[in-house]
Amino acid sequence: MKREPGSFLKVSATGLVVFVLGCSSGGAIKHADRIVTPREIREGVERNHQNIRALLGNGRISVESPEIAQSGSFELALRKPDSVLVKLEGPFGLDIGSALVTREEFQFYNSFNNQLVTGPTNAQNLGRIFRLDLEFDDVLNLFTGGIFIPEDRLDPDEFAIEGEEFVMRYHRKGGSRVYWVDPETMLIVRVQFVDGQGRLVLEQRFSKFTTIDGITVPQYVRVTMYRERRMVSIAYSDLALNVPFQLSFRVPENASHIRWQ
Repeated sequence: MKREPGSFLKVSATGLVVFVLGCSSGGAIKHADRIVTPREIREGVERNHQNIRALLGNGRISVESPEIAQSGSFELALRKPDSVLVKLEGPFGLDIGSALVTREEFQFYNSFNNQLVTGPTNAQNLGRIFRLDLEFDDVLNLFTGGIFIPEDRLDPDEFAIEGEEFVMRYHRKGGSRVYWVDPETMLIVRVQFVDGQGRLVLEQRFSKFTTIDGITVPQYVRVTMYRERRMVSIAYSDLALNVPFQLSFRVPENASHIRWQ
């Protein structure tokens, strides 16, 4: 077969482009006859999160650790950017307590001890309430789905396809973070935090996505802390987005009061 002059060069150049796009260090990847960039993924994730202004939900929450293994039901009322109300019930509908958390202050009512605990919203106090190492924005994201932390809102050091998912790796001083993104929803399905020695410290998983009025959220969230051997999972049975509601937090008048610093 006769070739046109320069045709081999054209074919070779095309092949090189496809190879480079298939495994990139922060550039772009060809997937399903389209070019996908890290920026496109990040903007899609952030746009979906920005569309979630309020969330009402209920379901099951489970906690596993060396000390305890418990599960119960919960009701959640979340309003961005500044408030979260969680009510917990144990087996047989037993009321465990409620927590109203804002960016500045929290209130946590322990039904067993008839005790109201208040204090500033900081990582230490949130850890004591939710049994996780969290900042306030982490709490919002835990209930609404995975998002890129501010430090990772740039092009990743590595960008590739592994299995059926996009993978974005960010190498930072003292460790790295890895994000797995589902090509269909273009949302985060898994995040791993790795320390400087390459040991997995924290993993977040998001699955069973549902779309409500054009907004997609996970119905199942699992957070695993490997150093502490602690796992928390949330499974929604009902969800409503961006509907009006009133936050109400009632405490018996005879409850004792404690202040955390």
